[in-house]
Amino acid sequence: MKIINIILKVVLCLIIAIPVVGALGFFPKPTPDLYGSPEAFSFINALYNSGYILYINAIVFAVSIALIIANRIALASILILPITVNIVAFHMFLDGGLLTGGAVMGNIMMAINVYFLWQNREQYRALWDKSTM
Repeated sequence: MKIINIILKVVLCLIIAIPVVGALGFFPKPTPDLYGSPEAFSFINALYNSGYILYINAIVFAVSIALIIANRIALASILILPITVNIVAFHMFLDGGLLTGGAVMGNIMMAINVYFLWQNREQYRALWDKSTM
């Protein structure tokens, strides 16, 4: 079980390192041929042109990588959950579905994130407990 956790942590770190590298300008600007619909490209293009969302995601993912390395996977999983849900929703509703080539990494990221959320569910119990408020 421990080896599976290590492998999944490495894969998750590699996936979430991509936006960090992208924010540093190592990837070219998105083109319409990368997306399954004009709406998907328009959405990504708007995010890319706004500028700030790239840096916000990069910061969240860089912090998450640091947390994973520091063995704080429960916190990292919660931190990246909203972004992961948005990535999957983007592919589901705008980019042609969850079985397209562009959705693969988002699907893997979601599966790994759900695995770690489930594995660390006891650590989240205090978040739901009314007596701690």
